[in-house]
Amino acid sequence: MANSKLNPVTLTFANPELERKFREHYHQRAVVRFRWAMAQGVALYSIFAILDSVSVGALWPRIWFIRFAIVNPLLLVAFLLSFKKNFFVRYFQEIVSLSVLAAGGGILAMLAMIPDPALYLYSQGLMLVLIYNYTFLGLRFIRASLNCLLIILGFEIVSLRINPLTPHVFINNNFFLISANLIGMAVAYYLEKLNRDNFLHGVSLRKLAEADSLIGLLNRGFFMDDVKRFLSRSSGEEGRSAFCLLDLDRFKEINDSLGHMVGDDILMNLGQTIRRKMRASDLIGRLGGDELGFFFPEVKDEADILNIFVKLKNEFQAVTQGIEWPITFSVGCVLFGPETRDLFQCYARADRALLRAKKSRDYLIMVDSREAVIMEQKL
Repeated sequence: MANSKLNPVTLTFANPELERKFREHYHQRAVVRFRWAMAQGVALYSIFAILDSVSVGALWPRIWFIRFAIVNPLLLVAFLLSFKKNFFVRYFQEIVSLSVLAAGGGILAMLAMIPDPALYLYSQGLMLVLIYNYTFLGLRFIRASLNCLLIILGFEIVSLRINPLTPHVFINNNFFLISANLIGMAVAYYLEKLNRDNFLHGVSLRKLAEADSLIGLLNRGFFMDDVKRFLSRSSGEEGRSAFCLLDLDRFKEINDSLGHMVGDDILMNLGQTIRRKMRASDLIGRLGGDELGFFFPEVKDEADILNIFVKLKNEFQAVTQGIEWPITFSVGCVLFGPETRDLFQCYARADRALLRAKKSRDYLIMVDSREAVIMEQKL
């Protein structure tokens, strides 16, 4: 797949749009797992309070304050934010990272005040934080690695400067913490690489299913479904969108005069031209025969749409100039705002505009949501 190469260090796709889609897909799938992991984490963080009462003596109220007044409320906030799904999916890595750092920071705060011999026991809690960080929470390799490096740096500061450990205990704890971190990094790297490979495989299979076999654009079913999905998702947003229909002029005559093989070549050239010229955010599909559908989610003004089709026509004619027939097309468009969210209304209005454009041939006619003509222009 084009531009699907991975950066071997950060594990990000070279294609920014592909990277964005992967993160959105991955974060949506990780939400439920995060909730279960966070609920279990809060439970464990609370249960370990039993050890405080028998291990730290008179310091237990201060340790409980860290557990129940600082760390657990922060973890519960992260848990509740997961139910604001759009926000949570967008800021998934940041929220989960802050949760890990809050849990690790809480243990470091305990280590900063607990005396011997209980001090030697509490650093083991950092191991559990590392396990969560690298496995259950769905963090990316680079984020998880940074979190643990910060936690280990905090451990070094606490253990050397604030509440020093004896040298042999310090060396022992560092050995296990750093070893666990290296193992966790390897596991996180493997898991993210596996998730990205599976995502690419799924994208490839979907493209095979959704593409029209002749011209390589979306087939009718996937095009209509994608447009409907966009319209339902963005119903509260401002801004204007456009739905357009394109039809080749006198295509039946071309097929009858030059043969269907030439007609298929023309359609394939049109598909290739469109794939080269259109933006990644635009949706384009073959609706049947020589009719194509275009959905532009964000439109600056009418001239923006006209320029797209003029450039498309010029390049298309350049690649079909060897055909002994003038190849032109007509376009009907409807320009609409948030007030119009019904796909079939858009389709009907664009279709009526297309019928008028085809009478003149090589024309673009654009109407608004009330079907008042706002542009009638030769391409």
